[in-house]
Amino acid sequence: MSSIASQARHIRTQMETRPKGLIQHVQRVLVEALDLAVCWEADPARVELATWGHDLFRAEKPGNLLRMAREIGISIEPADEAEPVLLHGPIAAAVLRDRFKVSDEESIAAVRDHTLGLAEMPLIAKIILIADKVEPNKRRRDPAMKAIRRIARRDLDTALLCWADWKWVQERTHHYTSHPQHWRARQQWVAEHHLDRAMPPRTPDDDAGGVAS
Repeated sequence: MSSIASQARHIRTQMETRPKGLIQHVQRVLVEALDLAVCWEADPARVELATWGHDLFRAEKPGNLLRMAREIGISIEPADEAEPVLLHGPIAAAVLRDRFKVSDEESIAAVRDHTLGLAEMPLIAKIILIADKVEPNKRRRDPAMKAIRRIARRDLDTALLCWADWKWVQERTHHYTSHPQHWRARQQWVAEHHLDRAMPPRTPDDDAGGVAS
C-alpha cells in the first residue's frame, strides 16, 4: 500500500507540471473516482495512482504522441493516425510501467484504456473511465453524463454500456469513425448485457397459460 501511495505522489508531482486546465480536470476526476471507489469498495490508493497518471500526456501535440508511441512500440491503428490524442492513455501506461516502476496491472490497465474502454476491464479501469467522463465540467456540457453518473453508483457495467451508446450516437451524428478497440468493447458489453444466464428458461409460447379467446 505504501509503495502504491508513494508512486501516486510521484506521479502527481509530474502531473502538476502540466497545463493548469488539465490539472484541474484531473483533480475533478479524482473526486469522482474516489467516490466510486467507496461505492464499489475499490482500493483508494490504486484509484488515486491511476487518476493522476491517466492524462499525463494528454497535452502533448499530435506529432509528439505518434513519435512517442512508435518509440515505445505501441501498435498504431489508422484511427490513431487520424486522431493521435487517443494514444495518450497507452503512452502513459507504458511510461508508468517503465519510468515510474508501477507494477500494479489494474492501475496500468485503467490508465491505458480510459479513453476507449476494453472488452474486459478490471474494476479500477471501469471507475477511471466513468469518472473521466462524468466529472462536473463534462456533466455541464452534456446532460447524458449526469444520468451515467447516477447509473454508475448502481451498476458500473450498465454505465459503461450507456456511455458507449452515447458515444455511438455522437459518432453517427458527427460522422466520426469508431475506433476498432472501442467498437469491439461495445459489442462485448452489449452481448453481456443481453445474456439471460441469471434468468429461468423461457416458457415456449405455445405452452404458456392464458385465457382462451
